[in-house]
Amino acid sequence: MQKRRPKILIVDDEEAMVFSVQDYLGSYADCLSATSYEEAISMLEKEEGVTLVISDIRMPGRDGFDLLMWLRENRPKVRVVMITAYGSPSVRSLAKQNGAVRYMEKPLDLKQLMSTVRGILERKGFSMAIKDMEFTDLLQFLSFTGNAVRVQVTNTLGEEGEIGLEGDDVFWVRTSTKVGEEAFYEIVSWEGGGFEVTPLSEEEMSKREMETSLSYLLLEGARRKDEGLLLEAKGGLGAKEKREEPKDDKKSGAKENSLTVVLEEFKREVPNFIAAEVVGIDDGIPIVATSSDPTFAPDVAAAYYAEVLKVNEKALKALQKGHRIEEVLLTTDEFYLLLRILPDSRFYLGLAIAKEGNLGMARMILKKYEARFLESLPAD
Repeated sequence: MQKRRPKILIVDDEEAMVFSVQDYLGSYADCLSATSYEEAISMLEKEEGVTLVISDIRMPGRDGFDLLMWLRENRPKVRVVMITAYGSPSVRSLAKQNGAVRYMEKPLDLKQLMSTVRGILERKGFSMAIKDMEFTDLLQFLSFTGNAVRVQVTNTLGEEGEIGLEGDDVFWVRTSTKVGEEAFYEIVSWEGGGFEVTPLSEEEMSKREMETSLSYLLLEGARRKDEGLLLEAKGGLGAKEKREEPKDDKKSGAKENSLTVVLEEFKREVPNFIAAEVVGIDDGIPIVATSSDPTFAPDVAAAYYAEVLKVNEKALKALQKGHRIEEVLLTTDEFYLLLRILPDSRFYLGLAIAKEGNLGMARMILKKYEARFLESLPAD
């Protein structure tokens, strides 16, 4: 019986790039192509059996991050490889946190891409979020099974590490900056992220770099962690103080201060940030506002943007199209302005980013912060 060929969708606004990748991967898979977000969605809704999407991040209008969010919500089993010419740790981290299984930079090495695609589609293994269990508990479980495996780890900052082991024997441990024992202690100190476990081949097992047991590394790692907490406690600012949660704003009456903190954290994560504000739609009054451009006054513009949303609500009602607005996008020659209504509220977040910014990435970061914005809104 002939093995069924995998089906891959390639998305890039550069037709030459799409054709090049399609031509190279065509010997291995059935390749579909799209040159925009809209065309990609149409293809995914029409075609059955797409198992992998290879998408450029930066495209006009809705981009690769928007496509990644759509896939996560509508086709969660489809694997995604993100490609960009504008790589950075923050982009890599955000892509991986939101479901991209691989991240590659242009110019593409087509041979490496083929190897990556085959590895994703043919590899047997499992992955899950580290927040679902202690990473050291996972390692002990893998040790008990006795299987030879590679554990690939990515933390929430996009940093990566790798551990090769069989039973209690550790073959190697690597991060981008360390190898051996110190790499192991670095990995187990990470707070949150994801991991993927895959079998080791006999050839890989022969490339041993360490003669250390997992039991020793786990005990030593625990000892170092305890000593680290003890040193914090002795050093002026104790571990308990260092990990103190923010005060409950409902009790302190400092809702606005909490919202300010969230907005400032949000501001630091958004590339090419200009300004942002949280505004009541009905009165057009900003609760909080911040700007990195002294010529852009978000508190002044807030009331006008609230009117824009109310006018659009009236238009939808008159046309009897749709029940609610999710967002409005305004584009000028200098910046994008995204007006996003916070779910189940009468508040919106207005975000201005420079024209060279990435709208899809901004939307994804906003989605990440949405719950925190909602929690910090004033009570009705």
